[in-house]
Amino acid sequence: MSSLDPRALGQLPGSRLTVVGYRNQAKGFDPRSGDGARRLGGRFNPPHSFPVLYLCLTRPCVVAELTKQAERQGLDIEALLPRELYEVSTTLDRVLDLTEAVTLASIGVKPPELVRDDRRFTRAIGEAAHEHGFQAIRSQSATGTDHILAVFPEQLAGAVLDVRLLEEWSTPDDLPKT
Repeated sequence: MSSLDPRALGQLPGSRLTVVGYRNQAKGFDPRSGDGARRLGGRFNPPHSFPVLYLCLTRPCVVAELTKQAERQGLDIEALLPRELYEVSTTLDRVLDLTEAVTLASIGVKPPELVRDDRRFTRAIGEAAHEHGFQAIRSQSATGTDHILAVFPEQLAGAVLDVRLLEEWSTPDDLPKT
């Protein structure tokens, strides 16, 4: 496993990104908060740390991520329904783009390390990015389907998240076909 250099990460300028992302979640929660990831942890944040709003950059990615979540929990996808699908639009000024080879090389990270089931390494990246004031991390989805964006709501510094409910998934037949 690579050894992350947090100081090198902190010296990166970050990329500007205008994006439309997609997020699915259980009904009744604020789609802007990232509080569930703060409490339970996620790919780029440990449990009981800081909020992260996980977005997929395509709709097929959202379905793949939900499917992987069900598998990780040993459930059929139907057990996670109903879900709401949101579209989130924003422009961010400082994104750590882990889809760029030059960025990965500058911090000493190899692409396969970003999609491992063991999240300790990616959580260390997320903690360093959060500490150094990045607004988000762009990375390959661990499902292999497209890219994700892990947004740090506490770091938005005036960036606006325009959130719109697109649809509700009540049965597996409601899920978009990939």
